[in-house]
Parts: sequence; C-alpha cells; structure tokens
Amino acid sequence: MLKARGTWIWWAEAFLLLALVIVSPSAVLSQQDELAAEKKDQANQGAAPKLKGVRLKIPLPISGTVDTDVKKSLQKLVSRLTDKDERPVVILELEADPDGQSRGSEFERSLAIARFLTSKEATRLKTVAYLKGPIEGHAVLVPLACEQIVMHPDAELGNAGIDEAAISNTMRHAYEEIAGFRNVLPSQLALGMLDPSLELYRVNDRRFVSGEEYTQLKDDGQVATSEKLVPRGKMALFTANQLRQDLQLISHVSENYRQLADLLEIPENQITQDLGLNRDWKAARFVMDGEISNRMVQRTSLSMQDSVTRGVNFVLIELKSRGGDPVACENMVNFLLGLPDTVHTVVLITEEASSNASLIAMACDEIAIAPNSRLGGEGTYRYTEQGRADLENYLSKISVEASRSWSVWGAMNDPDLKVFRYQRPGTTLTKYLSEREAAELPDADQWKQGPEITQPDVPLQLTGTQALDWGVADADASSVSDVTRRYGLPDELEIPKQNWAHQFIEILARPGLAMFCLFIGVIALISEFKAPGVGIPGFVAVMCFGLFFWSRFLNGTAGWLEAMLIIGGLFFILLELLVLPGFGIFGLGGGAMFIAGIVLAMQTFIWPTTDYELDQVPYSLGTILVLFAGMIAAAFFAKHVLPKTPFLNQTMLDAPDDEAMEEIRRRETIVDLSHLVGNTGLALTPLRPSGKAKIGHEIVSVTSDGDMIEQGEKVVVVQVRGNYAIVRSES
Repeated sequence: MLKARGTWIWWAEAFLLLALVIVSPSAVLSQQDELAAEKKDQANQGAAPKLKGVRLKIPLPISGTVDTDVKKSLQKLVSRLTDKDERPVVILELEADPDGQSRGSEFERSLAIARFLTSKEATRLKTVAYLKGPIEGHAVLVPLACEQIVMHPDAELGNAGIDEAAISNTMRHAYEEIAGFRNVLPSQLALGMLDPSLELYRVNDRRFVSGEEYTQLKDDGQVATSEKLVPRGKMALFTANQLRQDLQLISHVSENYRQLADLLEIPENQITQDLGLNRDWKAARFVMDGEISNRMVQRTSLSMQDSVTRGVNFVLIELKSRGGDPVACENMVNFLLGLPDTVHTVVLITEEASSNASLIAMACDEIAIAPNSRLGGEGTYRYTEQGRADLENYLSKISVEASRSWSVWGAMNDPDLKVFRYQRPGTTLTKYLSEREAAELPDADQWKQGPEITQPDVPLQLTGTQALDWGVADADASSVSDVTRRYGLPDELEIPKQNWAHQFIEILARPGLAMFCLFIGVIALISEFKAPGVGIPGFVAVMCFGLFFWSRFLNGTAGWLEAMLIIGGLFFILLELLVLPGFGIFGLGGGAMFIAGIVLAMQTFIWPTTDYELDQVPYSLGTILVLFAGMIAAAFFAKHVLPKTPFLNQTMLDAPDDEAMEEIRRRETIVDLSHLVGNTGLALTPLRPSGKAKIGHEIVSVTSDGDMIEQGEKVVVVQVRGNYAIVRSES
C-alpha cells in the first residue's frame, strides 16, 4: 500500500509540473498583453482625453467654406470617440456680426451643415445651438437641426427667407425635413419663418398650423383656443422670451457660458473652446520663468502681440513663478483677456505658479498642469488688507470674461477668504465658491453650501491633481509635448525671437540705463541753468529725462502721475530761478515734486507695506543718491572742468576777478563815461546838436561840438560831461 501510494504521489507531482510548464507561459503572455493594452489605453488617453463639452463657433454668414470646415471639425471629433465614450455635448455658437447682421447665409451651405447634424454619423454627438444675437436668413437651419436650442436674452430667431426674392418648393421641403427630424421647433413654425405667404396660428395652446389648416380645424369644430402668430405677408421672427415663456419651445435662456454650463450640467471648465477641431493652428510658445516683473510682462506681451499680428492663433505659456509685482500681474491678465477670440491661450504649469502668478493662469482659455505641481499659496508677494479687497473686486469683475469662478483664485492670494464646496442637489455639479460669489449666482437658491475647503490664515494651495479633480485646471500635462499632442502640433514649439525694435525697448527698460539717463540729465539741467540761452545742455537734459521716463513707462512703473510731478517740479524750479528769485517756496516745492516723481517712476507703490515692496526700496534710495550725485558732479564740472575744456569753455563765462568786480561796482554806483574819450563810434540819430551814438559796444547820449552831424556818420568822443559825451565828426 505504501509503495502504491508513493507511486500515485509521484505521478501527481509529475502531472502538476507538466501543467505548470504548459500554463505558465500563457499566463505570462496574457498578463503582458493586459499590461500592453493598459499602457496603450493610457497613451491614447494622454493623446486624446475624453471630452464632456466642446464649443464650436460657426461664423456668419454661412458662405464660402464654412460648411466644409464645420463638417470636418465635427467629423474629427467623432473620430476621436470610442465605443465606450459618452456622447460629448457640442455647443454650436451662432452670433451676428458687430453690426447685428446675420443675413447672407447661402441656402445650400446652411442645408449641408443641417443635414450633417441630422445624419447617422452625428448621432455620436449631442448638439446644442446657442444663439447669442439675432439669427436671420438660412442660418436658421442650423439651430433647427440641433437637439436643443438655448438663446441669449437678446437673441432672435426667424426671417429665414429674408435673402430670397421667391421661396422655392426645394426650400420648403428642406425646412420641413430638418425641423421634422428634430421637432425642436415644429415644421409649420419653421415654414412660417421662411415663407411670408403663409399665415401661422397657434391652436389649442400647443399646436401650430397654417391659415388653411386653421380654417379646416375651425370648420370641424376642433378649435378651442387660437392665436394668430404671424399674419400673411410677414415672416416669423421670435425673441428668446417668446420661444421660452410664451411658446415653451426652447429649453433655456442663458446670458453666458457659466449659466449655460450649469443648465447643461457640465462643469464649466470641461467645456473646451474649439479644441483644435476646425482650426489650422499657428502656434507660438512663451516662457515666463521667475519673478513676475513689469519688464517680464512688457517683454512677453510685446512678443505675443507681434506674433498675433503675424497670424499666430495658438499661444502656449510656460509659467514657472512664485509671483511678483501685483501691477505687472494684472497687466498680464488684462492683456491675455484682451486678445482676440480667435487666439486660443493655454498655460502649462509643470512646477509652480504661486501667489499672484496664479492669476495669469486664470486668464488663459485652458490650464494644463502636471500632477505634482503647485498652484497658488505663499509666494513672493503678499497682499495688504486693502489690496485683498481690491483684488476680490478685480477678480469678480473679470471672472465673466475669463469664464471661471473667482473665489478659488482669490483664496490663493487671500488667506482670509473662505471658500466652500457647493453642490446642486440631485446632480453631480460641484462648485467651489465664497459666500459672496455664491450669493451672486442667478440660481443661488439651487446650490447647497458644504464644508469649507480653505484653512484660516493660509492662502489656498492646490496640487495639480487637486486642481484637476476640483475642475480648477483643464488638462493633465507634464511637458510641452503633452499639450501639443492634444492639438496636433509639433512636439516642440519654438520661442519667437525678438526683433530689433523689441531688443531696443528691452535695453531702454533696464534700470541701469534709466539711472544713467537720470544722472546725465541732472548734470545737463544744472549746466543749462548756469548758462541759460545756450540750449545744448538743455537739449541733452530733455533727451535724457525723456529716455528715463520712456524706459520707466515701458517697465510699467511710470504713468501720468509721475509725468505731472516731474514736469510740474521743473516748472516751479524755473519759476523760482527766472521769475521769483530768492523767494524759496517754489524752488523747494518744485525740487520736492521733481524728486517724488523720479522716485515713484522707479516703483509701483507709494509707501512699502509688503516684503516684495521692501525689496524695491533700495532701488528707490539709489535713485535719490543718483540725483544728488548728479548735482554734485554738475557743480564740480561747471566750476573746474568746463572752463578748461576747449570749445565748451565758450558756453560759460568765467567769474570776474576782484579788480573787475570793483570796476563794475564803481560803474554801477555812478554813471562814468570818461573811458570813452578818444573812442570812435557811429551816430545812430541826426545830431542837431544832441542825439544817440554807439561808441564801442555802448549806446550813449551825445552832443555835437557845434557842427551838425548826419545819421550814420563816424564820430569821435572829445570830451565827457556828466552822463553825456561831446563828439565831433571824424572827417
């Protein structure tokens, strides 16, 4: 028995070993296949992240290649979807031109877009038409073909046949076909917008019929209530309130995309503008690395503006900063928000954007962030109490244009601002708002306040992962190539090179050049005061002060206040020297104004209140030292150098010695013309016998010694009596 049992155990072990040899490679291969598939899915997700909402602006009028561009955009979006993806919401934005005109759309091209929207291929997309102004002409076909229509309160829809002299049966059938497919607006209503020969009635509250149908229904006794909507000879044109409140045909009325996102129950940061669908991107890359200063902002904004002028419509900003000058940050924010709508801005944060550097990210259309990076929190600049209140008002003002809630961004710079998690009951929508912003929501009563997400006395700081989870950031990206891959751009984007004009401005903005111009300007100004009327030192002074102020203006630290202080100070100094010598108040006041203007031109604050501003104080003190050094150098130059310098010594007279001063005082005490005896001159008037004559460089009263002397004759002084001379003709 023991022997048989041992034999069975041996066979069992052999069978188990054989099974392991056969099965193990298959298991390993299967596991490798699963890992490879998982990596492939991750790579695909990195290349084309899932979309929840896309904005696509359809230019009006619909003509040229608009229809093919829109179809290509939508086809490209459909091609990115997998079988497991949910239907993304595509918001088709239609807006009239700045003059409020939307006519001129071609029937065939408008119909081509409408038929694609109702095709089987487009069923992968949930289409929403967002009308932002009066929509007339055949562009009406586009909202008719969408699953949902949302209108701005000022929008209108109708007058579809306004560009046609006659309405053909082909047009009628097309409008019936498109409207009947979606049935968002009834077919008879669509025909009433197209054909002015039709009458349109609303019967029994919810039914829309033509005049002939209305007559038939009335004869059959099927009309309980009726209303004539459109008389014969006119085309239907409905406002947003009529379609929403009176006719109850459209789903919503929305003033902006923030409201629209809430209505569609999509986080607003997940509605991506265009997302490279129908755009031929021309991209440029810019780097903002280090402390945010006026010089950096000036350089970056000038380069961006030059690129946009040359046709760039995609701007990528690599942001690595702990914050900086608050005025510079706001200037950059205003510049980004002021770019044309055709320019798409993306900020990439791979390390940190702390303190007020985070505001630059808020102003961009899209925020791409690395998971381990930091957004907000302590940085270089810390706002004062008044600065926090001003910042809160500023962010509230720009939040609509930036299409972002402002509370989180405010809390990143204000440790006292409390932000709470709000949720709309019955939905998955979540917002992170302060109590002030929550109260300002148009549907504030529909949001329930949750726990506070901020900590007392600490600015809010989010990791990249948190920013993505909370909807503050838009995309996960750890490098430039991660961003470019989303838009089909080259892996590495070149940074635009500065042209000679930008390089010249960059040189002017350097503090060292500003100090040098200030130093030379003070020397030249004092030299001009020493020898008024010459003009050369005055011209040099004007040029130097002009370059100084221009460099400070380009650097963002000088404005009208500084200009008025500098010009006013110089005016009062000149008033003291030339008009009211010896009084003192105008000279002292003018000097104080001049110095104050120069100091303020070197900084963006009046009195330092933060660590950042304290760091700028040495530069301001250095400015004052430069002023006084220039005065001392000017005095030394005028007294010891200028009189000994060839050519320049003619621009300034030497001070008279003691003997010359004594002679001048003697002559000024009493009129003495004895030094003119024997000198010759010229009669300026006829001498019969008295008149005027020019003797040497002096014009004196003279009397002829007896003979009449004509004007212009040469005379010689023969005697002096008191304050006049006796002359005779030299001939």
